Amino acid sequence: MTLFPDTPAFSTASMLRRVQWLIRLRWFAVVGLFAGAALMKIIELGPADSIFWMGIAGGILVLLNVVYRVVPAMRVQFGMSPLVTLLNIQMVMDLLVLTFLVYITGSEESPLSFFYVFHIILASIIFPGGFSYLYSLLGIALYSGLLALEHSIYLDHICFFHEIHLAGDIRVVIAIWFIFVITMIVSAYLAQNVTERHRRVRAKLEITNRKLQEVNETKTTFFRYASHEMKAPIATIQSTLLVVETVLGEAVDERVKDMIRRAIGRTSEVIEMLKDLADLTYGNLQEQQEFENLDLQLLLKELVIEAQPNADRKAQTLVMKSSDQTFLYDGDVIALKKIFSNLISNAIRYTQEGGTIKIKLKQINSHFQVTVTDNGPGIPESEQVNIFKEFYRTPSARKQISEGTGLGLAIVMRMVELHDGSLQIKSREGQGSKFKVILPIEENL
Repeated sequence: MTLFPDTPAFSTASMLRRVQWLIRLRWFAVVGLFAGAALMKIIELGPADSIFWMGIAGGILVLLNVVYRVVPAMRVQFGMSPLVTLLNIQMVMDLLVLTFLVYITGSEESPLSFFYVFHIILASIIFPGGFSYLYSLLGIALYSGLLALEHSIYLDHICFFHEIHLAGDIRVVIAIWFIFVITMIVSAYLAQNVTERHRRVRAKLEITNRKLQEVNETKTTFFRYASHEMKAPIATIQSTLLVVETVLGEAVDERVKDMIRRAIGRTSEVIEMLKDLADLTYGNLQEQQEFENLDLQLLLKELVIEAQPNADRKAQTLVMKSSDQTFLYDGDVIALKKIFSNLISNAIRYTQEGGTIKIKLKQINSHFQVTVTDNGPGIPESEQVNIFKEFYRTPSARKQISEGTGLGLAIVMRMVELHDGSLQIKSREGQGSKFKVILPIEENL
């Protein structure tokens, strides 16, 4: 298990850019440190030894920065693990140098102690997860250890400001002002840098998203065109085969009749598949949606009458229950018919001979609820999370009926969402299934 998620934000290239960015920031820190030491020297503030060691600390940072710059360049292929190690080494060494600077400028009296905050911000930018907390704990440990050592016999305290009354000495005011300015500039730089990076990433994502939408619209248009154009010639082939079957009758060899029947069956499958592809893209093109006021009960009764012959062929009982009230609803007639015809035909198809399919319509508060219930084989709970995915068919469904695209329930879900509704399933293996469609009723204000 890796600490770094496998995303573009934490790729090898992005981590290398973080190394280079941290090196650039450190050059600014070196310039600021030398400028601060020079300012202390000019205004004669602080012990000479402290100012000398500030220069030494700046030299150490320069040397370390050169090493940090050279090491990645020495290896063309610098992997993630070495990059992460290099970044952590830089951060830890910077904290050690900062702790030394805090010590030589008065420890608890030093305004440089606030610079620990920069490292926490940097850690949160560079590393994922809780690294910023780890570095905050390291900063606390170093600062606390420094104070503990100074208040013991192992380390002498450096009184950077001597006996100066801080607020009354202009040199101290200048020094504190200088630290404040540096803090504000660095904070502004970090904030602006992160914000600009975020904006660039967001702009790229928006451009990519627009391109994906254009591709999706092109694909949708192609699917609709192809399914519409291919359906007519295949239907013609099927009609021709039906005529040939009728004309030849019993006068043809049984093998030829079997081939014709199989060809007719295959053309039926292709036509159904093309219908599913056309239905799958329905609703993506806004101009094709036509909402109108309709009676949901009459629409369901019409679909039940159309499905009755298929139920009769399997000796199934197909019943619809509803009250005598009028169920007026504003919806897309085509989409609603596809929703309920898919659910009813699926129930008939997968329920055994002699089974029962019930359609029930009722109003609950501000919703219409339509349930399609069967006493068929049911759907295992482990497979219910996938049945609304495009092209997915459960193993039991494939075993029971080989034909099918796996698009039916995906189409139903899409068209229910078109009406701001919801689709629920309740099923147990061997105990049948219940599909519940909930459609919100828009109240006239």
